[in-house]
Amino acid sequence: MDYHHEFRQAATELGVPEDESARFADLIRFRIRAGEQPDGIRAGQFGGLPHLPAGMSWPFVSPGAPLAFMASLDCAALPRIAGFALPEAGSLLFFLAPTAAVESCSIADEQKLARVVHVPAGAGTVAAEAPVDEFDDEPLFGPEHDLFARVEANLPDWLDGAEDGRSDFQKHLTRDMPHCAELIALVQRLWPGEKTWIGEDFLVGGYSISAQNSPETQLVEDDETGLPPGPERLYRWAEAEHRVMREWVPLAQFSVPNEEYIKGRFLIRHEDLAAGRFDKALSFCEFTE
Repeated sequence: MDYHHEFRQAATELGVPEDESARFADLIRFRIRAGEQPDGIRAGQFGGLPHLPAGMSWPFVSPGAPLAFMASLDCAALPRIAGFALPEAGSLLFFLAPTAAVESCSIADEQKLARVVHVPAGAGTVAAEAPVDEFDDEPLFGPEHDLFARVEANLPDWLDGAEDGRSDFQKHLTRDMPHCAELIALVQRLWPGEKTWIGEDFLVGGYSISAQNSPETQLVEDDETGLPPGPERLYRWAEAEHRVMREWVPLAQFSVPNEEYIKGRFLIRHEDLAAGRFDKALSFCEFTE
């Protein structure tokens, strides 16, 4: 569904000029929040054991060290969001070694500790048996429960703050938006009840939720050679982060079972998502205490 179009139509009815509502709409993201409360469509499973394609082995970090299974999503049941090219069918399985991931020293090192698997529609699957963990580092799956999905609008955190508290780049993004407060209120009226935290839910899409450095900030830090020195650097840094945020999208954000302070997060480029290249998804596990 084209929720951005719905927003722009409603903004026009309020008398907001089309160019202003289009610029504001560019700041809105829509994400899927899947939780245990049955207030949406059943769209997956958190915890328990996965159904793997026949002949596929459980993913391992190394011999004797299996990844823990986090969740599975039923792609056909997920709500459709225009511009967010999730697979139309099949399932997505998420595996992670959370403790090792938060202790990893680099983005590249962390990827050995995480995996996203797309099971195509029609593929023969079998209920997996938990493999032997020779190191017995952490549970290989959490308590199982169904996930029920709904769509919520998601605005950047800084947009709710006072204008004089915004950075120069954020002011640049909201320039020539005299109806900004009205448009924020319109989003909240059209899609009430947005939560700004992960909680016990499983999030797909939207903005990254971070207690510390966001995944987008980490990606900029990983390749900051093109940023100029001096006073202009802060503005260009924010500009680079915004560009990364447009290029990448959170594929999954969730609280790790049995780990009170660890959040799992997978990001993927829009072009890789559209092409089904889930091996290109990156893990950015976070310790939040």
